[in-house]
Formats: sequence, C-alpha cells, structure tokens
Amino acid sequence: MRIARWTVGLVLLAASAIGAEGDPKDLFAAPVALADAAGVALTTGQAQGCPFAADYNGDGKTDLILGAKLGMDSSRGGIWLIPNKGSNEQPAFAWADGWRVKLEGATELSVGCGCKSSGQVQPVAVDWNGDGYLDLVYSDTYQRAYLLLNDGKSREQPSFKQEVFFDMEKKNHGMYAGGGDWNGDGVLDFLHMTFAGAQFKVFKGTAHGSGGIKFTEGGLPMAEVLKFHGERPRKCAWAWDYSGTSKSRGVIEFVGVAKRAEGGEEIAYYELANGESKKLATLVVPDGQTPLLTACDLNADGKKDLLYSCGLWNNEREKTKVYVMYGK
Repeated sequence: MRIARWTVGLVLLAASAIGAEGDPKDLFAAPVALADAAGVALTTGQAQGCPFAADYNGDGKTDLILGAKLGMDSSRGGIWLIPNKGSNEQPAFAWADGWRVKLEGATELSVGCGCKSSGQVQPVAVDWNGDGYLDLVYSDTYQRAYLLLNDGKSREQPSFKQEVFFDMEKKNHGMYAGGGDWNGDGVLDFLHMTFAGAQFKVFKGTAHGSGGIKFTEGGLPMAEVLKFHGERPRKCAWAWDYSGTSKSRGVIEFVGVAKRAEGGEEIAYYELANGESKKLATLVVPDGQTPLLTACDLNADGKKDLLYSCGLWNNEREKTKVYVMYGK
C-alpha cells in the first residue's frame, strides 16, 4: 500500500475475550499513518487535529475532514477538507490539497474553541436534509455544537450556512464529542460528553430522504442520558458493532480515549452490558500527544475503521499526524 508505515508505540493487549468470537486485538489492524501518493506522511500543521472521513465531493472516494485549532496558543480554530487523490483501497492525502471550510459569502469558518490544553473542533459528517450534499455537525468543546448546512453550490469546495445545534451546560470546561450507533439501530448518533467524560448524552440519529441522517433536535434536554457505571473513556467515545456479534451477545461495543495510570493517554476498547461498562483492551498507545478519535469507514469496505490523530513529540503539538486502524 502507498500509506506510509510509521513506528507507533503499540500496545495491543487483550484483557479478556469477546465471548467466543475472539479478542479485541483481532478487530483492527495495526495503525498506519495517512500519506500522499508518494508515501510522505500527512502532517497537518494544525494543532489538536480531530479527523473524520466521508466523501464530501461525491466522487466515490472517502475524503478527510479535519477540525483543528490554528495553534496551541490560539483559542480559534476551523475545519479543513482534504480530498482523497488516491483510491479507497490506497488513499492519498496531502495537506497542500486541503482547504478551510467557508460559510456563505466566502468567509472562512472561525471557531472559538477554548484554551491551550483542551480546546478542540470535533466534526461529524451527515446529510442533514437528505439532498445528497454532505453537511457537518461540529462541537467547539466549550460553548455549543453547530450545524453546517451545505448550500449545494459546489461539490469540490462547498460553502455552508451555520446554525446552532445546541448550547452546552457549561462555558468554561472542555465538553467532548463522539458518535456511533449507541442504540443498536444501525444509524449514526451524536454523543455529547460532559467534562472528562463524566456523562454521556446521546442525540439519536434518524435516517431519511436519499440516505440522509439527522440527529434529535431540541437542545440538551432532548438528549438521552446513558445511565451506566464502570470504566469509561474520558473523550471521543464511538460505539459500533465492531465484532459483528454485539447484538447477539446483548452488549454495546465502544472505543474511546482514556488516561493511563502510568501517564499519557490510550485508545481503549469497552463493552457495555446490563448497565455496567468494562474496559476489555488497550488497542494502541499513540506515540504523540493529545490523541483524538473517530470511527468511520475510510476504505469503504463496510467495516468500521478507527481514525485518530495526535501531536508530535518534542513539543511539536502544532503538527498533527493522522493514523488509521483498519477494521478487520
């Protein structure tokens, strides 16, 4: 493959088996860094990058969507769209090909996203109104979540109309986002996580129109609070039927970013059953800082992949690399 392989501080550990079907470590391939057609790894040049993958230009190839800060010392951020110049099987992404999302009137989207240590811009792609054009929902992690409606004027460089999705309950702490299928109906949901993952609130997804997906409206009071106890991640939680057996086993499988007792952060795999959540495995310990995670199908093979980014070591958090762990 053309994707550059990088040495990643891997810890692929299985704490227990997934029923009789296997171990969590068997669900995903080892991480590889996204790269361009020449094999040069994608380095975004933006801080705290949060990746998502979807075909925003309608060419049948999965593209990269990145929410990020302008810099670690900045409280402003934006969203960048990076087209796939390769194929789904051999994607190719170059930062030089990316461009910053614009609102109607050609004004660049500028997001107020909080402080140095925890401000992020976390995007999810959906077709909100079922018109065949990709829309975006994003959290600024500090004040509110927004809906960006595609105006349908351009496939390659779309512009958007911005609306408030909901206001957050606090304005001075990092409120993280996530997604996935939290109710097992096969439709994407939007997850709002209060500070450090203290509570999970789900806006249920509804499929409609020509493949459109929208989330429950009405603000935080309309979100369903997931009531469970036990181990859980602190940010970027994503639920899917990763093993293909979760429904038959009566569990919810999810991944997320968690703190490590020995310091740093990890991407871990969890199962939720009968109101109790349990961490079953550490999937990867990234070799960079402040990892941010999403789950999507980067190679369009019908299996969910884990897409994550992290800042480089040696205090180079201004530079973000993006990795994929392909679902097996």
